[in-house]
Amino acid sequence: MNIVLLIGCAVAPAIALMSFFYIRDRYDSEPLQLVGKLFLVGMLSALPVMYFVKWVSTSISSPYVHTILVVAVVEELSKLLLTYWFAVRHHEFDEEYDGIVYAVATSLGFATIENIIKALALGWDVIPFRTLFTVPGHALFGVIMGYYLGKAKFTTSRRKRVLLGLLAFGSPWLVHSTYDSLLISEQTWLIALSIPFMVGLWINGLRKVREAAERSPFKPLEKNAPDV
Repeated sequence: MNIVLLIGCAVAPAIALMSFFYIRDRYDSEPLQLVGKLFLVGMLSALPVMYFVKWVSTSISSPYVHTILVVAVVEELSKLLLTYWFAVRHHEFDEEYDGIVYAVATSLGFATIENIIKALALGWDVIPFRTLFTVPGHALFGVIMGYYLGKAKFTTSRRKRVLLGLLAFGSPWLVHSTYDSLLISEQTWLIALSIPFMVGLWINGLRKVREAAERSPFKPLEKNAPDV
């Protein structure tokens, strides 16, 4: 019973965050079947990605090199490729905000398996921190990725599409590697910086959510003309 409860608490943050970002797609909600598919492929990718990262870590002595050039690169690249393959090319991807929904779904699927494994290995002590920081971190990395994927999908400029595609990987990689580097540092003040860093991620993420939603082609036209 305790294991079931532990797993439930490990899964709950991802479900709550997915619901949070999903309902903000106010004008043309995505099919739950496709969102669930992205969540599932994110889950299925977690084990091979985690295994690969662990295997590579045996040949890298610096924890910062491992964090920046292995963990952040492999995790964000796998999420990007899965989101592109299963969502960006799909006909249901018909507005910029869809990039956020699908990238967040992939990211939270990955985070769910990672959270379950960590919870089973380390117990209840890891639940509060991972609920407040790690799982939201994955979701917010997904917001950044999806924001640029959405813009890249609908730009008419080939040059801008390439640039935005690079940002769809580079931006979440940068914030992911920075966040993880703060956490693995042995300096108390650097670890403490992870709190304002997370606050900044939320502010930035919610701004991107609002901007993408406001650019929806399905948004009803506002009546600007005064009544006569």
